[in-house]
Amino acid sequence: MFPPRKKKREIKKALQNENLKKALEKASLHHFKKFNATKNEIPWEDYKEKAKVIREECIKQLPQLIKKFTKEATKAGAQVYEASAPHDALSLIEKILRQKQAKLIVKSKSMVSEEIQLNSFLQKKGYKIVETDLGEWIIQLAKEKPSHITAPALHKTKEEIAELLSRHLGKAVPPDPKKIVQLAREEMRKYFMEADIGISGANLAVAESGTLVIISNEGNARLATSLPPVHIALVTTEKFVETLEQAITLSRALILASSGLKMTSYVSFITGPSRTTDIEKELVVGVHGPQELHIIILDNGRLRISQDKDLDKILNCLKCGGCMLVCPIFQSLGGHVYGGPVYPGGIGVLLTSITESLKDYLSLLDFCSDCKKCEEFCPVGIPIGDIMLKLKSKSGPKLWERTLSTFFRKKNLAERAAKALSILQELWKKDGYLKSLPFAWAKGKSLPAVNLKKSKPLKEKKGAKVYLFQGCLVKFFFPEIRESIRTILSHFGFDVVSPSDQACCGAPSLHLGHKKDVQNLALKNLESFERENPDYILTVCPTGNSILKKLYPELESKSSCWREKIFDFTEFMTKNGLFPETKKTLKKEKVFYHYPCHYLNSLKLKDEPKTILQALALNPIEEEEPFTCCGFCGVFSLKNPEISAIIWEKKKKKILKSEASLVATDCPGCLFQLRASLRKESHPFKIFHTAELYAKVIEQISSQQT
Repeated sequence: MFPPRKKKREIKKALQNENLKKALEKASLHHFKKFNATKNEIPWEDYKEKAKVIREECIKQLPQLIKKFTKEATKAGAQVYEASAPHDALSLIEKILRQKQAKLIVKSKSMVSEEIQLNSFLQKKGYKIVETDLGEWIIQLAKEKPSHITAPALHKTKEEIAELLSRHLGKAVPPDPKKIVQLAREEMRKYFMEADIGISGANLAVAESGTLVIISNEGNARLATSLPPVHIALVTTEKFVETLEQAITLSRALILASSGLKMTSYVSFITGPSRTTDIEKELVVGVHGPQELHIIILDNGRLRISQDKDLDKILNCLKCGGCMLVCPIFQSLGGHVYGGPVYPGGIGVLLTSITESLKDYLSLLDFCSDCKKCEEFCPVGIPIGDIMLKLKSKSGPKLWERTLSTFFRKKNLAERAAKALSILQELWKKDGYLKSLPFAWAKGKSLPAVNLKKSKPLKEKKGAKVYLFQGCLVKFFFPEIRESIRTILSHFGFDVVSPSDQACCGAPSLHLGHKKDVQNLALKNLESFERENPDYILTVCPTGNSILKKLYPELESKSSCWREKIFDFTEFMTKNGLFPETKKTLKKEKVFYHYPCHYLNSLKLKDEPKTILQALALNPIEEEEPFTCCGFCGVFSLKNPEISAIIWEKKKKKILKSEASLVATDCPGCLFQLRASLRKESHPFKIFHTAELYAKVIEQISSQQT
C-alpha cells in the first residue's frame, strides 16, 4: 500500500512534526509514571503470568467457547450472529438499522468498527453516526483514523484539539483539558437521548453466561449501550473466555497495562437486554435499558490463525495499547506511520497479517527495532518482535538482504571483506575512527574503524574451561573487549578459549529475514561447543546471548544441553562473586551506565553492572527511568537511519544531563553507537564496555603485585 518513496515522505514528515513529538513524549511519560506507581503496589508479574495462561488456554478452544457463548447469550435474550468477513458484519448491521428505521446511531469506542470501516459505510447509506468517546469524537471531527488503540487522539496536543473544536462548534474553545471535557459532555447529551441505536465493541465475551465485558473510563460506553432502545455489539472471535473469573483476571491485567490504574471507572457486564421480574415474577424485557441486544461475532481470519503455531499468540492481545507507549519507534513516528491500516504500532502490524494481506505492508516489518520493550511490558506475554521476525522469514529476504546475510554466514568471506575494509578505510581513518562516510546511516557520526587485532598469548590455567563467544562486532571492531575478558578470567584462574572457528551468532541474518542462514550458523557454533566441551560459555553481547540461549534450542534441539552453561559476562562475574581484591586502584569517577535493551528485556538482568562498577571503585549513575534505547539496534539502524538518529538524540540528552565523562555499557552494538555518536560532542567522553573497565583494574593490580 505504501510505496517506499511515499513511506519515506511520511517518516520525514512525522519526524519533523514538533507537535507530534510533544504529544507522544507527554503521553508516554504520563503513562509510564502512572503504570510504574501502580505496578509497585500489586503483584504485577503474577497478574501477567495468570493472564498469559488464560489467553493461551482459551485460544486453543475458541470454536467451543463461541458455541457455548451463543447458546447462553440466546438463552438470556440476545440475538447472536456470526460474520466471517467485514462485509458480512456490515450487511447484518445495515439490516438491523433498516428494520428499526434508525437514523441516529451513537457509538462507543470500538477498534473492530474501524476494522470493518463501519462509519464510512453507514454515512454513505445516509445514517448519522456519532462517536461518543472523547478521543474518537476528536478523530471523527478531524476526519482521521486513530493513532492508538485506547487513546485515539494521542498524537494531538491540547492546543490542536482546542483549535479543531473551535472550528467545528463555531466558538472559541480554550486549550484546557477540563473545559474541553465539559464541552464534550454538554455536546454529547442530546445524542445519547435521541439515538435510535447504540453500537459498541466488547473487551471480552464470557462463554459460561453469554456475558459481554466492556471496560471504560468516560461513562459513554454505558450510556451508548443502555439509553438507546437497541444495542448492537461487535465482538471478534479471539475475545472469548470460559468463565467470569477468567474475565476478571484479564480485565485487571488489561486495565493496568492500558491506563496505569488498578480499575477503570466502569466495568460493565452485559448479559442480554434489560429485563425485570418485579411484577409477579413475570419476565418483561426492555425496562430502562435496551429492548434488544444484537451480538455480531466477527472472525476475519482469526480462527485460521489460532491453528498456526507461529502466529497464534497474536490472538492473545487484549488491545491494551501499552506496548506502543514503551516502543521507541511508536514514540518517534506515532501510529499513523508505524502500524497497519487500522491497528497502530508493532502489534498493529501483526494484526494486519491476520485481517488483511500483509503483502502490501511488508516494509512495516523493518520498522521494528526488536528492543523487546513491548514484549517485556505485554500483560499476556506476546513475543511481538519474535513474531515479526517469523513473518519476515516467511516473506523471505530481498536480494540485497540475502547477499549481506551471506557475508555473515560464510566466515572466510566475512574475514576477507573485513581485511579489504581495513585497507580501504585508510582513506577516511583518523585516530581509529572514520569520518564523513558517504552513507545515510553514517551521517554525523565518526564510526569506529575495523580493527583486526590478534589475541595475545596467555599463560595456561588449570581452572574451569570458559568458552568466550565474542561475536562479530568484537571480532572485527572491538577486539579489546575480547582481550579484556581473557585477562580477567585468566586472573581468576579460568582456562579461557575463544576458537577461531566460531561463527556469527546469526542475529544479522535473522533480522535480514534469512532463517536458513541462522540455522547453518547455529550448527557451526554447536560443533565448536561440542569440540571444546567447556564448563561455561560467556557472551559479551546480550543479543548474542539471547540467540544462543533461546533461539538455538528452537532451531536445533541438541543445543538445549548448553542452555544452562551460557552466561553474560556481568552475570557470570557477579553470580560467582568474582571481584577485584582491592578498591583502591581507580578514583571514584562518575560513570553513566547505558542499559542495552536486550540486557534488560531478554536477559532480565539489571543490577549486575552497578555491582561490578561499584566494586571497581567507580560511581555508576543510572539514567532516570524509563530507560532509553540508543537507536543502534543492529540492522534496524542500517535500514532506518533517520529514526535511529531521533532515538539517539533522546539518549544523548540523558548522557549530557548526567555530566559524566565516563560512559559504560555491556553491548558491542550500543558501544558502536555511543562511540560513533559522542565523538562529535565538545565534551570529551571515555566510552567502554564494562569488561574493559574491569580489565584496567586487574592490570593495575597485577602491576602493583610485580
